[in-house]
Amino acid sequence: MRMRVLAAAGVLAGTVLTSTMVAPAQATGTGTTGTQGASAGWVMSIGGPIRTCDAARCDVVYQTSYGEDVYWTTSRINAAGNRWYKVTSPATGWIYCMNISAPC
Repeated sequence: MRMRVLAAAGVLAGTVLTSTMVAPAQATGTGTTGTQGASAGWVMSIGGPIRTCDAARCDVVYQTSYGEDVYWTTSRINAAGNRWYKVTSPATGWIYCMNISAPC
């Protein structure tokens, strides 16, 4: 019985971790620009794409890897209510907040 509980907890934890790595479907951004108390600068990527705009449907410019340094300059909340960060390195574009170690 104990093994079943541990196995179920492992599957649930894996599902939660996997779901945080992918940006949800989102609309084109028209939201506000701001950083909500965060300072622009270098953060660590958790692994995710840099896109041409602040929506999951936009083209991928660059695929970051876990642990890669990403430099962001500003953030925006898009029309779907999700925070995206404007990045200039390692490529120029937008990255979803759950894909880097900056606050959402």
